[in-house]
Amino acid sequence: MNRIRHLLALALTLTLTGPLAGCDRIGGKLENGSGQGSSSEVADNLSQDFQVIAKRMLPAVVSISTRGGNPIEMPKDPTHQGIPGQPREGVGSGVIVDAEHGFVLTNNHVVEGADQIQVALQNGQRMSAKIVGTDPPSDLAVLKLQRTSSLQAAVLGDSTNLRVGEWVLAIGSPFGLDSTVTAGIISAKGRAEMGVADFEDFIQTDAAINPGNSGGPLVNTKGELIGINTAIATRSTGYMGVGFAIPSNMAKLIMQELITKGKVTRSQLGVYIEPIDEDMRLALKLPTDQSGILVGNTIEGTPASAAGFKKYDVIISLEGKPVSQVQAFRNQIALTPPGRTMNIQVFRNGQILTLSPKLREMSADAASPTDGIDKRLGFTLDTIPADKRTELELPESFNGLIVSAIDPSSNAYRRGVRQGDLVTEINRQRVTLPEEVSPAIASAKAGDAILLNIIRNGQTRILAFELQE
Repeated sequence: MNRIRHLLALALTLTLTGPLAGCDRIGGKLENGSGQGSSSEVADNLSQDFQVIAKRMLPAVVSISTRGGNPIEMPKDPTHQGIPGQPREGVGSGVIVDAEHGFVLTNNHVVEGADQIQVALQNGQRMSAKIVGTDPPSDLAVLKLQRTSSLQAAVLGDSTNLRVGEWVLAIGSPFGLDSTVTAGIISAKGRAEMGVADFEDFIQTDAAINPGNSGGPLVNTKGELIGINTAIATRSTGYMGVGFAIPSNMAKLIMQELITKGKVTRSQLGVYIEPIDEDMRLALKLPTDQSGILVGNTIEGTPASAAGFKKYDVIISLEGKPVSQVQAFRNQIALTPPGRTMNIQVFRNGQILTLSPKLREMSADAASPTDGIDKRLGFTLDTIPADKRTELELPESFNGLIVSAIDPSSNAYRRGVRQGDLVTEINRQRVTLPEEVSPAIASAKAGDAILLNIIRNGQTRILAFELQE
């Protein structure tokens, strides 16, 4: 299987009519006397390697069917079939990660709310499964099979070593069609803010992923599990060439937490962080070759405030590694064990400083970004302070509210709302006072779309997001 990269390089140079020149061996096989091989031989060898990978991985892949749980209102994922108001029924995929104990890794949305879970193996065996633990923020879940004989587990690979352009296979049960294998490449890494989960760091692939593939494995050319297929970008609920998988390294950490504790413990730093655009880079006088993310604010009583983080700091490295993406930084902090002291470098007023916060567990009773926030909206709207109006050079005639705090895990945040945004309308109703917010959403219920008219950097935008429970 290690020959696939070599074969791919050769295959990309082939024509359908001519021989392949300058190659004595393809996939370790001797060629004809001229030292040349045909395009069909190269394709044949590539096909054979895919067959070997599929044969090794398929016994570890399962089809998951569910029934029961909360009635369906509006399915967020086409994996879950059903009639609104009726018990949920769904079909998805999973992968066996521990044959001895019968542990299966899948997506949370595949089993969410299920009263009954049935798992089908590739050999036709069917058995019931129970939930070991779920983690909605990452959209992962671990199941345990009721019988554990004759199981085969997948080998977990290292997703940090993935490269854009690598061949991968996606395996699962799209549309209920068991044992389906599709091939493609890794199209991108580190995709975030897709609105799928709170903690996102997706592998993007063009291997066909369809409803029912959710929870199945994404496999590299070594036959290793390097991702859990989770979502698709589509306008028709079907495959359009863009799919997303949770990296195996993230999945492994969360899986271990769910198996040992039944829940995932995450750490908190206590900062609001934002990406930096070119205008912000200039305003902060950040060197052109310096990457980083902006501290929009700190939360009192958190490790960040105790360590000396300040608004307008630019976080440039974490544990000696460069920082450039908000979601990647947030994920790494969250999945670091509480109590650990981290070395974080920040750029402040032309100087580089090292701060050493001691992370603490993210918990309901700890001061957090959600304190005082409207739970349905996911953010707080306040009157624009006088100094802020002066800073933004707002005319006296301007009326609106400011987003003073926002929950990074909220629907609004995932759809682009940020602290400091100016809001002029909610659901097409003008809002000029905080007490006008509740009436503007009074008739809306959880799951309804909320329209927001905001102003950011002098530009008007219209954003939509789902109201939360």
